[in-house]
Amino acid sequence: MRLFTKLDNYINDKVCKIIVINNTIHISNYLDIKEFSSTKIIITHKQGRTIIIGTNLVINALQDDEIKITGSINNIILGENYGE
Repeated sequence: MRLFTKLDNYINDKVCKIIVINNTIHISNYLDIKEFSSTKIIITHKQGRTIIIGTNLVINALQDDEIKITGSINNIILGENYGE
């Protein structure tokens, strides 16, 4: 069954992808924005959550399953259910 899930995720591209270039983060296949401020953004996805910490953080683009964040990024915390 696990092989089927991996194949389904590949075909339907359900896995969260994070691309970081300079001070821009592009996240695809996210589920929800749990917290948003100019210093901290928490994004949830099927693999857990991603926490972005910095200053002057701004959501520049927002679609159903894609988000683009810019600002002075100090830290990105990746993890399954971090802080729960």
